[in-house]
Amino acid sequence: MRPARPLRRSAVAAGLLAAAVVPGLPAAPAGAAEATYDDPADATASLTDIRTVAIKHTPAKLRVVVGFTDLRRRSEGGAAGLTIFIDTRKDRRGADFGLTTGLQDGTDYQLLRIRRGHPVGAPLTCPHRVRLGFAGDRLAFDAVRSCLGEPGRVRIGVKMRDDFDPSHPVLDWLGEPRSWTRWVRSS
Repeated sequence: MRPARPLRRSAVAAGLLAAAVVPGLPAAPAGAAEATYDDPADATASLTDIRTVAIKHTPAKLRVVVGFTDLRRRSEGGAAGLTIFIDTRKDRRGADFGLTTGLQDGTDYQLLRIRRGHPVGAPLTCPHRVRLGFAGDRLAFDAVRSCLGEPGRVRIGVKMRDDFDPSHPVLDWLGEPRSWTRWVRSS
């Protein structure tokens, strides 16, 4: 996955930007404890177009907040879902964990281990949660760091799938398809 394009940075990240910029690609530094990424309105056929992703990686937990165009309690058509891919190891290609969830009221979610792009084993039962904030068009995912193996840094990939018309599902990624954010260290 290629790095997503961050457009907003925390105050700490802005101060360190000069040391972390790749030519032509603004980026939060690898040492940041939090980062925010904007995503263009590129899935306009879906109300659940990803618009922002904020990552906060603290010594206690990982928090990922995803903002949407218009998150609704009920869908008039097909369901929409989201997968948050979590990469915790630079030495292994791809995601190590994945959270998959519906985006309507009453849907369930699962946090899974991933190896070589596929779920492995039963859903994890360690402390984690997903909250859908319909008034603010936001999804918040929290997981204690021990649930993810106490990673010193993480990077995130986010994919939304809207099945309003199942014959033509709408897919939206944060950034380019199969792209990753920059690494975010624990504060």
